Amino acid sequence: MSNVLNILIDQAREKAENCLKAVAKTQQQILQGQEKQQMLQTYQDDMQGSMHSRASVGITGEQLRNQLAFAGKITQALEQQTQELEFLNSTLQHQQGQWQAALAEQRKYEALLEREKNRQTKLQNKREQKMNDEFAARIHRTQTAGEPT
Repeated sequence: MSNVLNILIDQAREKAENCLKAVAKTQQQILQGQEKQQMLQTYQDDMQGSMHSRASVGITGEQLRNQLAFAGKITQALEQQTQELEFLNSTLQHQQGQWQAALAEQRKYEALLEREKNRQTKLQNKREQKMNDEFAARIHRTQTAGEPT
């Protein structure tokens, strides 16, 4: 039985490791997404500042339309990046739950293996005690049989 439990423990450990790798990958994607979002936000802020300074010195209507269209595209990219980060955070929570479940499964099998080892140890101790008792009884019988009454 312990061989089967060892196999199950190894499988559960591998599953937990794979889940942890997925968590780490998603966390890295979140960091990259946050950097991209920050870059887009900075670019949008710079663009708005540039538009205000250009507007104060005068720009043509076509230049204004182009800048507004470009600013709209940056806003759209920011919204998409925010949605992507929300999705990644949701995925991360799900993956962390899977990792916790895999760890719990691994611990469960480890506890079963420990109980099995304890049970085997108790059985072995019981057998040894029985053999010692039988040996002591045999010695006692031998000693009492050899004594005159």
